[in-house]
Amino acid sequence: MSVVDEPITASEYESRVRAVRSRMVEAGLDALIVWGRGGGTVERYGNVLYLCGHYPVFPTIRDLPGVWADRGYAAVVITDDEVVLCSDEVDAEPVGVTAHLALDGRTGGRLADLVGQSLGGRQRLRLGVVGTDTMTARQLAAVEERTSGVRTGDLVVADDLVERVRSIKSPAEIARLQRAGAVGNLALAAGAEHLVPGARETDAVAAMVAELTRNETVMANAFVYTFGAESPGIPAPPTYSNRTLQPGDLFTVDLTGAYRGYFFDFARSRVVGAEPTAAQEKAFRLARTSVDAAVAAARPGATVGDVARAADELLAEGGYDFEHAEFQAGGHGIGLGFEAPWIRPENDRPIEPGMTLALERFVVLGGTAATFERNVVITDDGAVDLAPILDLW
Repeated sequence: MSVVDEPITASEYESRVRAVRSRMVEAGLDALIVWGRGGGTVERYGNVLYLCGHYPVFPTIRDLPGVWADRGYAAVVITDDEVVLCSDEVDAEPVGVTAHLALDGRTGGRLADLVGQSLGGRQRLRLGVVGTDTMTARQLAAVEERTSGVRTGDLVVADDLVERVRSIKSPAEIARLQRAGAVGNLALAAGAEHLVPGARETDAVAAMVAELTRNETVMANAFVYTFGAESPGIPAPPTYSNRTLQPGDLFTVDLTGAYRGYFFDFARSRVVGAEPTAAQEKAFRLARTSVDAAVAAARPGATVGDVARAADELLAEGGYDFEHAEFQAGGHGIGLGFEAPWIRPENDRPIEPGMTLALERFVVLGGTAATFERNVVITDDGAVDLAPILDLW
């Protein structure tokens, strides 16, 4: 698959920072510390990458005092007049920053020292921190200590501030999400060729991973569960195994991958070597129709809650067990990872053009289960799939 990316320009990074600054004013924040973690396939780098194009490549590892510290981490400090990248990579080439403060993480220096340095000499500020899910307790304590001289009160946790800005995508971002979705379809189709009696779950997953790799896309996860197959009860990752598929087994997979940091997230089901039973068919139809109803409701003028309720009404009629659902939402935003908005009935955020959503449902009924998921972008006329729907059922 040959695709030429539309570049994300310096002016786009500048507009992102302007939007974040606007949100900072609304929140009463004078400065924002945006923490991130890299070195792996699961998104914890998204906010930093979004703001200045930097990805911390080194794997995150535990500090070894006096030898190295904060390997694989980075932070962006935003004030009203500066954007400073603090990283352990001296050769990083961030976009649109006013300064790059770097230390050689192998010396035992800490990012918190750079964060404090970036704010040094300023008057007392109200500081927010984004990315607390990526920080260790030691890092948070160090940031609090290094910023105490310029901080009024405690650090304000503002994890949703950048995420909310991220939820409206630019044309360049949408193009990358479309590319990611196209590759995701290729991977699912490759895996489906191995969903035959006598094959193994790992055969299907290996084919998916190979297709992703050939198309410059990394697998973030492949959550596999086969209903009917004898499970070995593996107590650790991965969720797939060398179990042999039998006729009538119902194979489910929730496959996620990232192209240039931008995710696809597709859930699909297929019955192996047989026609679906009535129970299998009912579970799948409920998953599919509820997701389709959510997509139809996802249009400007509606709210996120309207989208959730459109699916929930069908699910309730079909006997879906909300209390024991494996995910307490009907989906989420999709971009540089899983992000806002979370598709729940009480969410009154308006649906806006440029939002990209992963709408999904895993339905367990009558001792079996099936899953379905669509990735869409909101246009003025409603939701449009980021990639054609590949129905493996």
